[in-house]
Amino acid sequence: MSLDGDLSDPDRRILLHDLRLTLAPEWLPDVLVALSREPLSYTGLLGVLRSYEVARGRRWAQPVLRDSVLHRTLRWMQDRGLVERDRGQQWPFTSVYWLTPAAMELVRLVLPMAQWAAAHEDLLELDRRIWAERRRRRKNGTKARRSRSR
Repeated sequence: MSLDGDLSDPDRRILLHDLRLTLAPEWLPDVLVALSREPLSYTGLLGVLRSYEVARGRRWAQPVLRDSVLHRTLRWMQDRGLVERDRGQQWPFTSVYWLTPAAMELVRLVLPMAQWAAAHEDLLELDRRIWAERRRRRKNGTKARRSRSR
């Protein structure tokens, strides 16, 4: 199957829907970017992901990556052929993770999306405010109202 136009619109939608499900874990893009430079041990990867600083004075909270969440994300990616792992043979057992060729190809597609996000931070900020308002209303027991576009 070629991507040059041989796909019908329904086929494209189905494939994009399936891709969205494959990319579902929240930390998957972070793991892709972190492992795109070099293979890392589990502890090294966790350290890299926890060391990200909030750049350019953004006003939202830094997400916290829990050990169990990274474990589930890596297992998810491994089960879907995006990450490979080699477990050491001696105590203490260490695992080293690296991206498969398909995942490296995906990284090359994800990086332009990060550039788009940097160019349109105003849209991301708007989305964060909308979600924050929804959470605030839910916490206070009020329903969120839709804004009407005219």
